Amino acid sequence: MRRSLLRLTAPILIFTLLLMLLRYLLALLIPSPVVAYMTLETGLPAVIVQDLNHRLKKRLDFDFFTDPSFSPDGARLALTSYLRFGSDIVAHDLTSGITIRLTDSVAIAESPAWSPDGAWIAFASNREGDNNIYIIRPDGRDRRRVTTHRAGDRQPAWSPNSKTIAFTSNRGDGWNLYLVDMASNEVRQLTDHRAPDTSPDWSPDGKRIVFASGRAGASAIYLFELETGEISPLVVNSRYDSLPKWTPEGRAVTFARSVDGVSRIMRIDLTTGELSRLDLGEVSADSLAWARG
Repeated sequence: MRRSLLRLTAPILIFTLLLMLLRYLLALLIPSPVVAYMTLETGLPAVIVQDLNHRLKKRLDFDFFTDPSFSPDGARLALTSYLRFGSDIVAHDLTSGITIRLTDSVAIAESPAWSPDGAWIAFASNREGDNNIYIIRPDGRDRRRVTTHRAGDRQPAWSPNSKTIAFTSNRGDGWNLYLVDMASNEVRQLTDHRAPDTSPDWSPDGKRIVFASGRAGASAIYLFELETGEISPLVVNSRYDSLPKWTPEGRAVTFARSVDGVSRIMRIDLTTGELSRLDLGEVSADSLAWARG
């Protein structure tokens, strides 16, 4: 009986291994969209990197990670790493598995954003008292403070040409969107509303910024036209929608939707208006980022 069971098990095991190998080979040969997102499946924050077409997943659960941001080539991730006191920004190489710590202060450092030219990682931190926007090289050198205000500056997002950073700040009556020019450090206010405007993200063509706002009551998703200043609703729903991100080709926007305490990633097609759920399995997903490569 035991021999028969072994004879039956061996081919199944070999077939399973061959199937897994085939999936990895297909992933290498056929380009597929890749995303990274935060999940709280085990009650602690972990980041999952997932190939959407080939259903390959890599879980980064050796530390408490969130806020993933891909390098332009998709080979590395900038992440927020939670510590006992505060948090740091780290860069994780997806091939070698090596993680380097870019900040090392007993403070909050969060929301890393890798510049499209690969030269900088922007992040928000209160390391000097007030919460401001900083930039740092991907190897941890040459940290610079970009904004210098007593209000809270958060959630940096790079323009496609890496010359401007959008961010949210409570400098006025509420949380609004601002731009800071990297050459001159000049700051310009984009929105002016008492409801919070948060989580800006630039369209790949640099013409629009998508953001989340509570201006309709519940948190919803809006578009800001940079040329005209026009603001238009993209998704307005009674549920809580947040953290919008453009897909790499610019045809759609994904965002996190809270449904009965579980976060799901939704996708809206900007041409057709079709709303669908991104297939990530049944995990609760948040803070999704797209690989741009």
